[in-house]
Amino acid sequence: MKKAFIGGLVAGAVVLAVVMSKKAKSSGSDEEREAKRAEKRREMFEKMQAGMEAMPEDFPPVLLFNNVTAIRETVDQILHLLEESRPDTEG
Repeated sequence: MKKAFIGGLVAGAVVLAVVMSKKAKSSGSDEEREAKRAEKRREMFEKMQAGMEAMPEDFPPVLLFNNVTAIRETVDQILHLLEESRPDTEG
């Protein structure tokens, strides 16, 4: 019984090591992976937005979604203004 438990434990460790090594070898840099994640989030947001547009305007989730969308647009504007006003620190 101990041998079976130890064998299972070793097999699990081997599988974990293989998975971790494949994950470490994944293609692309951190920036590329982050860009892919951002694109997936953007796609999910657009799908959710399309679903909300099909619902009545006074439906509570639509109201909540519209508020979140307005906040998101405001934050984007603020970040854009901050980036424009940032002084160049080259040299």
